[in-house]
Amino acid sequence: MGAVRHLRTLAPLALVAGLMGACGNGSDSSPSATDSTLVKSSGGFEIRPVYARYAPGVPLGPQIPQNLTNELQQQSCPMKPRELQGMLVECDAGKTVYLLKNPIVSDDVASATAKQIGHGNTWYVSVGLNQTGSSSLESVIKDEVGSEIAFSYGGQVLTSVVVDSSLHPDHLALIGNFDKAQATKLAQQVSA
Repeated sequence: MGAVRHLRTLAPLALVAGLMGACGNGSDSSPSATDSTLVKSSGGFEIRPVYARYAPGVPLGPQIPQNLTNELQQQSCPMKPRELQGMLVECDAGKTVYLLKNPIVSDDVASATAKQIGHGNTWYVSVGLNQTGSSSLESVIKDEVGSEIAFSYGGQVLTSVVVDSSLHPDHLALIGNFDKAQATKLAQQVSA
């Protein structure tokens, strides 16, 4: 019974993350290079707003400036994170390139637990944030409904979701193609 509940919780997040073809929050403003917040990847667990993304064969939205589109198309995944116009460029395991704004959450993990979906060999990582991270994410949820956020660790995007009012900072799940060993290792790394 619990597995069905988890699937109901996780399936919409996975579906939304998989269906996102072109992103950004519709805002024309990008962080400036002189912004005093962290631009470079911490290498730890981060939650960052997505300014744009590029996946081979998936067109970007018309709101993305052509020079950024060209830069994202020229990236080769896997890659080390790098800065581009005051934002961070990172890839995910599926070779999608993300252009990320400064982090909302950075290493604010209180707990991380590997959990099984159903009775198969599919696992995910349930993440609980500390008070600082939870408060930061909660304010974004209120103000940024409809925008995309990415969850990353070690300089690689793990997953991304579109912010909606049902997203809760106390119920976060890192969904990927994880088996038990991979999910357990990621949970240990994220919570270290």
